[in-house]
Amino acid sequence: MKGVCALCVLGPCLLASASLPAQEPGSSTELPSSPFSIKNTWIVGGIGNWDYLTVDPRAERLYIAHGHAVQVVDVKSGSLVGEISGLAEAHSIVLDDTGEFGYVSDGRGGKVVVFDRRSLQTVATIEGVPNPRALVLEPQTRLLFAVRANPVAVGRHATTPAASGPAAAAAPAPKPGSYITIIDTQAQKVVGQILLPETLGFAQADDRGNVFVNAPDINRILQFNAHTVVELLPKQPEGGPSASEAALSPPATPVHKPAGGAASGPALSRASNSVPGPSTGSAASTAAKEPTPPFTIDWTERERQVRSFSLAQGCTAPKSLAIDNAHQRLFAACGNMQLVVLNADTGDRVASLPIGPGVDAIGYDPGRSLIYAANGGADGSLTIIHQDVTDTYRVIQVLPTRQRARTLAVNPDTGLVYLVTDLLGVDLTQSTGTGPVKTDPVNGSFQVLVVGN
Repeated sequence: MKGVCALCVLGPCLLASASLPAQEPGSSTELPSSPFSIKNTWIVGGIGNWDYLTVDPRAERLYIAHGHAVQVVDVKSGSLVGEISGLAEAHSIVLDDTGEFGYVSDGRGGKVVVFDRRSLQTVATIEGVPNPRALVLEPQTRLLFAVRANPVAVGRHATTPAASGPAAAAAPAPKPGSYITIIDTQAQKVVGQILLPETLGFAQADDRGNVFVNAPDINRILQFNAHTVVELLPKQPEGGPSASEAALSPPATPVHKPAGGAASGPALSRASNSVPGPSTGSAASTAAKEPTPPFTIDWTERERQVRSFSLAQGCTAPKSLAIDNAHQRLFAACGNMQLVVLNADTGDRVASLPIGPGVDAIGYDPGRSLIYAANGGADGSLTIIHQDVTDTYRVIQVLPTRQRARTLAVNPDTGLVYLVTDLLGVDLTQSTGTGPVKTDPVNGSFQVLVVGN
């Protein structure tokens, strides 16, 4: 009876979400001839918070980062067919183009897990990846970029503990920085890391070697080229160690060579925050067990080979990205209920459209020229935008979904969109007195919403 009461209390909330959110003046909301709707709901269960989704259209599987596991759902039947377990905090899943392997970022575990997509068994664990969230597999270089979920203090800007007196008081405070870990998917090893001064968020790659990363604190999108990263990683003579192995042991005086070819000083360095080894044994044996710090590409200075696209005031706190490779258009969903379209070559703004509050993830269906924004952090809606021609866009529908349905995946083969959420309920056996009513997820209510038209 406890669970039934919780679901009953939730009922009015679901009914209230059925009304369309108000649109800004002048916005266009035109329903297509065949409106989108929630076609199906699959109860898959499980516990814990969730993050990104990935769909494999060929294998007809949906991967969901959910708590300590990645749940795998058959999109034909809606049934749970397996999971990748043993994770501390699953965040993101990317799939290679061979159909063989998938990669999962484990935030609290500080690692990336490699799994076999047929058996769903873990085949490798790549350690030494600090707090990864977003993953990007760049198809040309086959490098996997893992974006750190939270910023860290850049060590060389910090005052040493031994410093004291007026000089120490005048020293600058530590500056925030973010790491992007570089993984060689052929060797399944960390080969380096990129150090950037901005706080970073979601990331995407196009089909020309470019990687785009949100910098939400400064309302910008950063762009760098994966081929540039390859050129900056250490090279070894023929017959020596592989590039990935060599990258873990950088030369004595590494230098960063900018586009002009001249060395610009020691902008490439070894990382200073190695992971401590076991506390037992001699100092020498302990040091031997510690992992070698990865080679660091320091792009905190002016010489960095990173472009920065300003979103100005039209987009604050960019949350997620999607790319139209055919027309080189970049879509950014923003915290101020706007979706901005940029020219991915120049960074120029092309269009801006209204979306709902609480957006988290967006998706693009190139075959149907549709953009989807999951606004699950507030009212629970899906904004559907049609790309009429390359640079003409319009909102065609705002579909009520469910609160907390904030991440999505688009199936390019079928045109179906998958969102996930759960139900919140109230335990009526627990008295809250005069305080606010406390809601909790209802056990077993985690579900996939299937949207189509």
